[in-house]
Amino acid sequence: MKIKLLMDEFFQYLSSLHPLSDEIRAALVGRCHRFSFRKNVPLLRTGDPCDWMAFIEKGLVKCCYDISGGQERIICFLRTGEITCATSSFHALAPSRLSIVALDETVIRKISRVEAEAVADKFPVFHTHLRKITELQSAQLEQHYLLQAESAKERLARLPALCGWILKDKRIKQYMIADYLGVDRATVSRWKR
Repeated sequence: MKIKLLMDEFFQYLSSLHPLSDEIRAALVGRCHRFSFRKNVPLLRTGDPCDWMAFIEKGLVKCCYDISGGQERIICFLRTGEITCATSSFHALAPSRLSIVALDETVIRKISRVEAEAVADKFPVFHTHLRKITELQSAQLEQHYLLQAESAKERLARLPALCGWILKDKRIKQYMIADYLGVDRATVSRWKR
């Protein structure tokens, strides 16, 4: 019963995507495992396969990849109440080109690909939940790619409307915003003044 209570937020998230039956809830209880990560600890390293997806119970993570010159590009920030996963690695069972790193003390509820598929095999409607999670992550990637096609000035101007919470969250530093936008770090510093 205690585990089920701890998973209520995860169940609410899944229910927001598509109605979630009591049978699916019961099937997920023993398959989702809780993990804690300290600040700056990777949940996923580049090159490791992402054979899981995770609900963020508490904390903040960044999904990123390395670019030339030793810099990184941040694709998205995900916070409490959202799902994180390196989608293409998850579906292709291939090494991830992304890393996922905790930016704060982070607690996740993780389910392996094998376990998620077992639930979907037993309850086919769960495929709808998995598809909707993939759709949301694809939309995040598309948003990031389209943002990169704009000029630095346009990216900065669009940020408040696109995801203003990033500007308000004290855990997200200016250099991280620059790495997300793909602009020079000094540009963000001047813009924030």
